[in-house]
Amino acid sequence: MYQRARPKPRIIIMRHSERLDSVLRNANWPQEAFINGVYSPNLTQMPTVLPTRANPHEYSLDTPLSRHGRAHAHHTGEFFRSLRLIPHRVYTSPAMRCVETADSVLDGLGRRERVPLRIDLALHEPTKRQLPLQPAEFYSAANFFVDLNYYPILSPAKSNIIVHESRLAYYKRMYTVLKRITMKLISQSMKATSSSPPTVLIVTHRPCVTLLAAMLNLDTVDDKVRYLNDMLSNRTGEVNFLAMIIAEYDATTGLWTFLSDFSEITTNQLMSTTRLQTAMQFPQ
Repeated sequence: MYQRARPKPRIIIMRHSERLDSVLRNANWPQEAFINGVYSPNLTQMPTVLPTRANPHEYSLDTPLSRHGRAHAHHTGEFFRSLRLIPHRVYTSPAMRCVETADSVLDGLGRRERVPLRIDLALHEPTKRQLPLQPAEFYSAANFFVDLNYYPILSPAKSNIIVHESRLAYYKRMYTVLKRITMKLISQSMKATSSSPPTVLIVTHRPCVTLLAAMLNLDTVDDKVRYLNDMLSNRTGEVNFLAMIIAEYDATTGLWTFLSDFSEITTNQLMSTTRLQTAMQFPQ
């Protein structure tokens, strides 16, 4: 009897959407937006509402998305839905801009209340200063759909760990969190009964997109540290807001391949795959 091939698991590694401070070109915008502790958006690109913080000026170090950034992430989710590219699990850095991006993409997919966000400091970019990153409970209280039972590799409460960390420590935490995500994805895909490819979305920061993608097949590389150093030093293109890399796992070879097309969708349904911004190239 003919047996249909099992769908290959997929992973989407995405940079967050447009951050507010990059639009305003003013890192101290909270001083003007919060009057006596009350948020009063006075510029077009400022979000309508923001979660309450004891110290609202923390937003200068943990910036939210611009209004356009949230809308762009939402439309990206709608585009995913048109491609039937449906994440069943989402992981995100605890940075406000990443959590909001993941939330908006899921909203565009119509899955905001079905797929909880798994927040992990291990997905944050390296930093030179202590950041006021918020725990999962903060986002849950602010009406984000968060998995409060998820046990992260690194808790946001330990944000001092990523301050002035060595490059090797950065590589190790990135590899650890990616390995946990992909091993679970591959394991669960072997048990999946759905015809749609099991898919994971990771929302992270500009340098981490390149690094995580390079790590997908890292086990096949001999000199791993040199390879990763080369990847960070020789990027083939800028990782713009919402730029992403989509990869598919082949169990027969044990390798991830990078996608710019989707075999189950006809060409006239694809619209423009350049909107996915998957043009970044990696060594074979």
